[in-house]
Amino acid sequence: MDLSCNALDDANLPDQAWRHQGRQANLLRIGNVPQKLLALCLVYISGAALIWPSAYAAMVEIYLQRLFVFGPPAFLVVMIPAAMIISPKAPLTFIATSIRTNGLRAAIVVTVFILLIAAFTVYKVNIPDIVPFYCDKAFADIGELLHGQAPWRIAHAFDSDVLAMVVAVTYANLWFLEWFGLVFFAALFANQPVHLRYLTAMALVVMLVGTVLATLFSSVGPIFYDEFLGGERYAELLEVLKQHSYNEHVLSYSNYLLAVYKADKPALGSGISAMPSVHVAIATLNAFYLGRLNRWVGIAGWAFAIVILFGSVYTGWHYAVDGYIAMLVVAVIWQRTVSISDGKLAASGSTTDALYPSPAT
Repeated sequence: MDLSCNALDDANLPDQAWRHQGRQANLLRIGNVPQKLLALCLVYISGAALIWPSAYAAMVEIYLQRLFVFGPPAFLVVMIPAAMIISPKAPLTFIATSIRTNGLRAAIVVTVFILLIAAFTVYKVNIPDIVPFYCDKAFADIGELLHGQAPWRIAHAFDSDVLAMVVAVTYANLWFLEWFGLVFFAALFANQPVHLRYLTAMALVVMLVGTVLATLFSSVGPIFYDEFLGGERYAELLEVLKQHSYNEHVLSYSNYLLAVYKADKPALGSGISAMPSVHVAIATLNAFYLGRLNRWVGIAGWAFAIVILFGSVYTGWHYAVDGYIAMLVVAVIWQRTVSISDGKLAASGSTTDALYPSPAT
């Protein structure tokens, strides 16, 4: 099964020459992108480590511990179905060969990713110290203007235990599995252009969406609106959330974030920031990536991204515009990185080597 869902342009070439041409095209398209990406990540990481050394060290330790516990399941959730598509006759052999051949490079990429996420969390925690929360009223008003009413009311118009369960499972659990699983998958085949493009776009999303824009548009989100701005604008939303037991994760986690914020101590997943939505941004980037690999998997990826967008409003973590802006910014980032996997040579060489993560390449 062709992951690209495209016809092979060079089917008439001998197999060895065809694969050699594909590898040469890949190398030319990749160029010095890995070096530039690593340098960019190190600058971002160094900033957090130098400005907040103790907090950053604590976050690295926390995330490394989590990596060893939750990393393998996330990897298998993505790798097993991928192997069944790529090598249906011998999926386990494909996984074993991939790890044996590309494991060292993947370990390096994943390590940098963990250091990056630790830095992201440290920056996020310190956003209100850099730019105090100030955008909430504007984003709440814009959302109501665009939708004719508070967007959360639309999200809860057909509320039920089933809907609450779907949001809880996707937003609080599957999102993390998809994110980390796809990063691990791409890390394993980072010498292929399309996977390197995804990793590059991922780093830019974390930095631009999760840090730069989040700082510029410092905000807390609907669930914390009344706590920080006063009044009872979202009091009814909190009461509605309490009506379904599956929303308990929202209420408990919001209490956790608020407690960590007041204690001013580094903790796993800490930091309060609404605009733009990183949840929606990551799900959107994953949808673009999956769609580049396989049409049907891409459709599933976009369906998941829409559910995450809905969940971001349903739970009160975000204003509707947080998700819209996140999707727009990610679309721009994905387009701006197109040259990594779809350069001028793509038209003259087969795309199979770029899309099939062959361990032999």
